[in-house]
Amino acid sequence: MSRFILVPMMLATTLAVTVAGCNRFPDLSIQVVANLAPDQTDCGVTDDQAAVLAVGVIDRAAPDIYWSYVITPRVESYIVSNALEFQGEQGNMQITDFDITIVLPDGTLPDLGDGVPNPYKVQTSAVIPPNQSAGSASQRATFAIAIPPAYFPAVLAIPETTGFNSFAIDIQANGTTSGGFHQTSPAFRWPINFCENCLATICELGDTASCYPGQDIWQWCAGFVDPNAVTP
Repeated sequence: MSRFILVPMMLATTLAVTVAGCNRFPDLSIQVVANLAPDQTDCGVTDDQAAVLAVGVIDRAAPDIYWSYVITPRVESYIVSNALEFQGEQGNMQITDFDITIVLPDGTLPDLGDGVPNPYKVQTSAVIPPNQSAGSASQRATFAIAIPPAYFPAVLAIPETTGFNSFAIDIQANGTTSGGFHQTSPAFRWPINFCENCLATICELGDTASCYPGQDIWQWCAGFVDPNAVTP
């Protein structure tokens, strides 16, 4: 009689271990690790580049046609390939959006006013392939408008409304594997300083100042000159 009691218990134990072993994608399977510096020649970023940015800058003197703040984060995936001869790859990670939270230097959230939620989502799109061995990470460069133009009036008012001349954005990546597992990364905190006219430059007609607005290497066109004009 005891044998019939023990066999179900052993099966139950084995089943529990098997089910637990199916959790192949832990919470920390994707992570934002850096904000990349665009190349000033072709305005591109690459997955494995060494050039990253240390801090962002918003020039409060820039006219509203330049109101936008772009980020180019590098996102890593730690998921290991589970493809088999009879099973397709399920570990590709599709990054779909970022959760953005505007944070003050004291850790509190600013009141941005009605109709300006904080945190909020912004869209992106990137696919990170799985790793072929444990302990390594696959990575992709991504792109997103982290602070949309509708947020700029409230963001530019932060020094007056809070007394702080800087703030930060917490960036969390959201993605889903091709096997259907949703993942959210830990927050990557990106500091941003305010300045007045520090990014202004004179541009030639037909040119733009630089690649992406809002990052610390970006400049806005405060004036234009005609390179073909004849100086008397």
